[in-house]
Amino acid sequence: MKIVTTKTMKEMDRIAMEEYHIPGVVLMEHAAMAVKKHVDLVADKNKHIVILCGPGNNGGDGFALARLLKQDGYEQVMIFCNVPFEKMSHDEKIYAAIAGSYHIPIYQSEDLKEVKKMFASADIVIDALFGTGLSRNIEGFYDQLILTLNTMHKYVISIDIASGINGDSGAIMGCGIQATKTVSLVCYKPGNVMYPGSAYCGDVVVEDIAMPQEIIAKSNGNEVMDDDLIASFLPKRQAHSNKGSYGKALMIGGSMRMHGALAMCAKAALSSGIGTLTIALPSSIHAIMAGKMEECMLLPLSDEDGYFSEKSAEELKDQLDLFDFVTIGNGMGRGKGANALVELVLKSNLPCILDGDALYLVGKHPEWLKRKAPTILTPHPKEMSYLSARKLDDVLNDPMEVVQTFLKGYGNITLIYKNEHTIVCNKAFSYMNLAGNNALAKGGSGDVLCGMLCGLYGQSKDALKSACCAVYVHARCADELIKAKDYNAILAKDIIEESSHIYKELRNRQ
Repeated sequence: MKIVTTKTMKEMDRIAMEEYHIPGVVLMEHAAMAVKKHVDLVADKNKHIVILCGPGNNGGDGFALARLLKQDGYEQVMIFCNVPFEKMSHDEKIYAAIAGSYHIPIYQSEDLKEVKKMFASADIVIDALFGTGLSRNIEGFYDQLILTLNTMHKYVISIDIASGINGDSGAIMGCGIQATKTVSLVCYKPGNVMYPGSAYCGDVVVEDIAMPQEIIAKSNGNEVMDDDLIASFLPKRQAHSNKGSYGKALMIGGSMRMHGALAMCAKAALSSGIGTLTIALPSSIHAIMAGKMEECMLLPLSDEDGYFSEKSAEELKDQLDLFDFVTIGNGMGRGKGANALVELVLKSNLPCILDGDALYLVGKHPEWLKRKAPTILTPHPKEMSYLSARKLDDVLNDPMEVVQTFLKGYGNITLIYKNEHTIVCNKAFSYMNLAGNNALAKGGSGDVLCGMLCGLYGQSKDALKSACCAVYVHARCADELIKAKDYNAILAKDIIEESSHIYKELRNRQ
């Protein structure tokens, strides 16, 4: 399953019609059939259904749906459409004429009192107003119509996207319909899954409309992570192997104030299959970590006031070659010692994973990222603003644009953009995770994710696949945990403990 932009979706429609010779009305008919399946799930034939039709093919889908419902015996179907016939798209005109021949009432009015009465009588409202092609803010009558509908708390099914939501960014274009369910056609659209659009689209389901699979396969877009995909990415354990087969990792981090972040990261790495793990840490927390981490080797470095001192980088320099890769940043702070260590790692030839404070520090020195060795970055929105030198609002409003622009400036980088729906991408491929829940919005969750990534990368040495696996397993753990626990009570350590069950479940699919 893919997430494609509105431009890509239009191109897919064009190819289907021009190169595969599938008439637009056939695609429209299949779109209506797809939506009808979801009407049938919640409606009896005597329910009152109001279909809101706007200009263009989204409105045409609504007219086509009206005909299907009427033909199937739905007794009370009404269309609301203020679009003059001559301003409709070609295919919409065809289905509007068909709806008229079926004697389906087509209601036109800008009297909000009458519109409110219409909504009051409706059991289900179908939103076929504007779809993904909306390019300007909704104002005037339609603004009031949408506000009226939202205040009446009806069961609303939106076609493709909740009207008023920008299809590519999820931004609200003045106002937006609050849908109960959205039936997205062919693929997800970014606005279906990116906040705030995701909050308006309700439950999102994707339905086929007989689009040729070859067109979908060749189209650019974010691939949606699922069990089968991640099972195919998950590193396999071989019978004839040893600890050296699964990676020798160096993990640099920690401080007197934040030794817990380092401990959680390390425990998650061990639970995710790393072969051997050495932790480089300020000497002041050596005893603390020795009591927590029996399975790790510890490498204490010079300390100043509970943080790495500037000498620590020089002490570590000659030992880097003992390891396959480095993870750096968890709980280490942003002092001069931490800065020197980040510079040391990034100027080495070792693959590395940067998390937490390391992302802030490298944001001050973006030239350090111009390296050949694989580099994995794990920013949340604020950290992405550091890395990209963009305003936080820019990142939140259009993260895909910010991320892709950032990647163009560098070499061998894999990026995990952590948000409500995390994006994992490099220059060539992009994946989005739709699993997970707000139990992950808690301190330590990111450290656990980084540790999982460390353990998985150590086994596969594939930055993109290990990043996808870590993100998905992390999220699936949270989804499994809420079956028995409340969101509030789930801790970062619970994610680590649950990970064994999710890994086992995915491995059984291999």
